Amino acid sequence: MTLYVNLAELLGARIEQGFYRPGDRLPSVRALSVEHGVSLSTVQQAYRVLEDNGLAAPRPKSGYFVPSTRSLPALPAVSRPAQRPVDISQWDQVVELMRSVPRKDVVQLGRGMPDVDSPTLKPLLRSLAQLSRRQDMPGLYYDTIYGTQALREQIARLMLDSGCHLSAADLVVTTGCHEALSASIRAVCE
Repeated sequence: MTLYVNLAELLGARIEQGFYRPGDRLPSVRALSVEHGVSLSTVQQAYRVLEDNGLAAPRPKSGYFVPSTRSLPALPAVSRPAQRPVDISQWDQVVELMRSVPRKDVVQLGRGMPDVDSPTLKPLLRSLAQLSRRQDMPGLYYDTIYGTQALREQIARLMLDSGCHLSAADLVVTTGCHEALSASIRAVCE
């Protein structure tokens, strides 16, 4: 494979993975030339390949940018396989697993509960004890349907470190993964 195709695939993969977002400026021809040790014409050819694939758009005297409105590939058709009842040959083992007593030496990843005996939980338990002694006890009252305001503000601050510019109003806190998935699906599907 030629150098410019390799470079185009590398940049294309970065764009597809979200390293460069729509509207972001891509590295300059000169910077890529120095970074990858290739000629300026090799970088220009790589950008032409990206442009042909709709992954880069040139702007006069500004460089190359990720297009703001990229056409996304069509979603694959949903298959509807026939559903038939299936015999469960190991039913006794399934029931035994469901009724088994949790063992202390095994981390129960499917339970969705922390190991309350872990020493790493001491700071959390201490904070909860301090909160329970306060008069206002904010955790006992209903908050907005979107979740606790202070938590949403803190998450928005943490998202800034990842380059996501969100406000607390952009976030919804759910009580679990099922509620989060349900809300997400209802937001994007008809």
